[in-house]
Amino acid sequence: MNVMLIPALLCSALLMTGCMSNPPVRLVDTTETVLAAPFDQVKTALVSILSTDGYPVREGPDDDRIVMTGYRREMKGLWDWLLKSRFGVGRSKIDATVSPESEDTTRLTISVFYESKDYLWSRWRETTAPPHRSASLQLRSVKRALGLL
Repeated sequence: MNVMLIPALLCSALLMTGCMSNPPVRLVDTTETVLAAPFDQVKTALVSILSTDGYPVREGPDDDRIVMTGYRREMKGLWDWLLKSRFGVGRSKIDATVSPESEDTTRLTISVFYESKDYLWSRWRETTAPPHRSASLQLRSVKRALGLL
């Protein structure tokens, strides 16, 4: 057997075993419900709640039913980007889909992506959202704004 063939086979075997592993599981807190309110009212309430809570809100690039946010602003001012990038211990963003079911009902799906880290120079890693950032709390806030609670 050729001596040059052994390292090539070893590298191929390592590459194939690395590609065969399962992709990482995303830890996303999601809730879905049908609300007894028209599409426009639900979307307006959702955008208002997220904006008030400090999320920069934008619509989906191709679909007005999708509402996306950037990372939540933790403080007002120039140094907020440092909290979201380096000094903070937790950050969250939200994706929501608002779909009309009928003239008077709307399906709302809210997904919260939460990342945390242990210390200053560690990497951000996905974790489950704490109760004060959970999808169910966001849904409760939307229901309260619509007068459904």
